[in-house]
Formats: sequence, C-alpha cells, structure tokens
Amino acid sequence: MDRREFVKVGAGAVAAAAALAGRQRFSSAENPRQPSTPPSGAGGLLTGSFMFLVHPNPWNAAYCDETLFWKEENWRALLQDMHRIGMDTAIWVGTAFWGRPLFPGYEKKVGRQYKMGCQDPMKVVADEADRLGMKLFYGIGFRGRACQVRDYARLDKPWPDVWFCWNTAQAEALIERYGGRPSFAGLYIGYEIDYHAHHVELYEKLVKEHLRPAIGDVKLLASPGNLGIEVRDLGTFPKDVARTGIDILAPQDYGGRSHDVAQALDNVRRNAQALERVAGPLRDIGVALWANCELFVHEASPDGRGMWNAGPIERVREQIALQSPLVDKLICFIYQGAMNRHTGLVTIGHTSSDTLYQGYVAYLNEKFPDRFGIVA
Repeated sequence: MDRREFVKVGAGAVAAAAALAGRQRFSSAENPRQPSTPPSGAGGLLTGSFMFLVHPNPWNAAYCDETLFWKEENWRALLQDMHRIGMDTAIWVGTAFWGRPLFPGYEKKVGRQYKMGCQDPMKVVADEADRLGMKLFYGIGFRGRACQVRDYARLDKPWPDVWFCWNTAQAEALIERYGGRPSFAGLYIGYEIDYHAHHVELYEKLVKEHLRPAIGDVKLLASPGNLGIEVRDLGTFPKDVARTGIDILAPQDYGGRSHDVAQALDNVRRNAQALERVAGPLRDIGVALWANCELFVHEASPDGRGMWNAGPIERVREQIALQSPLVDKLICFIYQGAMNRHTGLVTIGHTSSDTLYQGYVAYLNEKFPDRFGIVA
C-alpha cells in the first residue's frame, strides 16, 4: 500500500500535517534499523505500563469494568497517578474492541466508535500525556480480540486479508489523529507472538508488506512471551526478531503466572537469563530491549477463569532487581487494575491493587529518598 497523503481542506489539512510530522519524527537520525547503544539499565524503576479503555478479556479485568463509564476527570486522574510514581510511558492494549474503534471520526475507514461514558477518552489521555510530558504507544491488534473482526486466537493460517487491511487502516487513522502530538511514541502490535514459525511469518507479513509502506518509520513495539520459556533456540532468535521488523521488544516475565512466589520468580529468572544472552545481538540489529514485569496474580472465578489481583510487593521488588539492569526500560502489566491507588476518582481494581501501590511507594521512598518523597 502506498503512503496516503491526507491532503484535504480546512481541518483535513491540519490532520495531514500532524500525520506527516508523526512519520517524519522517526526517520533519518532515529532510523530504527541502526544499531543502538548498550542499555544503561532501567534504574530500578517501573517507568511504563500498559493501559486499556475496554479490556478484551472481561474475566481478567473483572474488577476494572467501570472504566466503561469513566468521565474525563477519571482518565486524567489515572494518568496523573502513573506519572506521580515515575511512569513516563503508557501503552494502549488496544484502540478498538472487536473491530469497533475506541476513537471517533473514522466510521467509513475503520468503523463506528464504541460508545463509552467519556465521548473521546483517547483524546483526553493524549491531552494529559502532552501536558505531563509522557509518551503513548497505540495498540493495533490483540489476537483478534481487541482490534479484529474475527477471533483467530491461535494465529494459524490461512490469515484473512481483512486482518492486514483493517489493521493498516487503523494504524493510518491513529497516526493521522495522534502522530503530530508530543506524546506520540509509536504503535504497539498486540498479536502476542509466541515464536512459532508461522507467528514470525505473520509479523513479517503485517509489518513489511502492510504497515511499513503505509506508516513509514513509526516505532513498533511488541511484548511477546517469556524468552527463557517460550523460545526454543536463543541462537537463532535475533534473526527471527529481525524478520518481524519491530523496533522494541518487551518480553513478558511471567511473574504473575503462579501464586507460588518461588515458581513465579523462577519464571522471571529464566527470562532474565535469556535477556542477558540476546541483549547484544538485538542491539546489533537496532532493536531496543525492554522487559514487561507482570504485577498481577490470578484469583479463580466461579467459571474457572482467572481475575487479576495484585501480586505481593516482595515478589515485584525481586522482579525489578532481576531485570532492571539488563534492559533499556522496565514496563509493567498492569498499573491500571493491579497496582493503582484507590482514590475518589480511581476506584478500580481489587483492594489488593491499593496495597501493592502502597508497597511500591514505600520501595520508591526507600530506594530514591531524594527523588520522590511520596506520601502514600
């Protein structure tokens, strides 16, 4: 697909300029394929988190469904709370729900907006991120659940053409709408690649044949599974990543997959060992390496599915210590619902989320006594 020139009159010309600015921001000097410098380490901080408007898994997010009814002040408060504890980056899990965009204005191109309590919550968050100096990545897929027309959860072939065409149209719409903002950082590809050959091929087709010709050098982020558990051959892994065409890799540490802390931390250690092994080869091909620290632990629901509760702070502190020195940035899944503080404006999450927030604030005040000084 050729790049589209969104050249229209009036407001359309402004949108076109914003889209062009968003594309140009990541060209030349910041070419994503240039080798990057060695990581300086994440500094012992969680500096980013995923967030959602409507989460595609209503069982996991059972304590968070009131976000459907949130107003502007609730969304602003959530972002302010994240910024307060040192988070400078937020990543939308998805910007559509079952093929329904979560932002207005693109009915013919992407679809009819999913209605929420706030008329345009993504704009509210983008406005607040601009004001706070934060960065936003915009999710464009989640295994068919958040952004696609059909749910091909296994990603097996044959892949419907609508996947690629619709995702590309969505990406173009997002860049046109948000690409010129100071907070715009790139796109998050929510197909959670598990390193099977056909998964790598899916990414390669989506990115190289569809996205890049349409969006240029906009940064692409992916957050796949635990490298030490899911990857069968770390020796060939960097070549597979190079094929995908992504710019930032943030593997999940699987720290939230077990109530047994020892088992959970064994998962994290395996991820950390793999991070250390592949960091150099990934830097050599120009891919930034982050880590995705899981904050949750699952509570069983009556139908057998799991709902997010917050994990223990002792486990989270160890997750940070194991991975922070190895990566450029340490993000988490997920502040919203697993570690958010409970206030009059932000009441989502099990009560354990506020407990974890208080524990993390204590950690910050202990480790950085002159930097935060937060009174929990």
